[in-house]
Amino acid sequence: MKDFREKAEEASTRLKEEAGKFSGLNFLTRRRIFLLSLLILPAFFLTSYFAAFVLMILTVAVSLLVNRYNLNRFGIETATFSTVTMATVFGPETGAALGLVYICLQMFSGSTPGVYMIWVVPSYAAAGYIIGGLNTDIITVGLYTSVILQSIFTFMTFLTSRSRLPKFIQYVVFNLTINFFLFKTLATPFIHAVGM
Repeated sequence: MKDFREKAEEASTRLKEEAGKFSGLNFLTRRRIFLLSLLILPAFFLTSYFAAFVLMILTVAVSLLVNRYNLNRFGIETATFSTVTMATVFGPETGAALGLVYICLQMFSGSTPGVYMIWVVPSYAAAGYIIGGLNTDIITVGLYTSVILQSIFTFMTFLTSRSRLPKFIQYVVFNLTINFFLFKTLATPFIHAVGM
């Protein structure tokens, strides 16, 4: 019995030592920092990929904040802006994939997945594909995209859950206003910063 206790204590001590390696700064060795720097380095030369990644982080952050402070009814989201700008930069196929990624990140990070994913996710992917093939002004494309997407979502909400329609219309009004502001003020400088 004594032998078993000693082995258990040794195993417990080794486990604590191993766990200590992963706590705090012990986990960040010079080697890991160097490897992480090597992974981030290309982003400084490939600004469009870096911008796509930053927009992913922004989409998740905004969605988490909206969910945390219960601001869902105010139409605050960045998936539309991100999809339109990146589809303009990357083209149809990548634009569709990024539209899908942005809306999924937004919905899952904000804990809002539901039955409406059936029409929201394909709508963003289709929007990314169509926008990627257009050669028009980013502001115009963004505003039309916002209106078309919200019209589709309003119609589908009307068909599936009419009791939620008044709250959803409030969301749409705020969302269109916010997207108008985003596209009117930030879209063109953002596209020029990315190099388009």
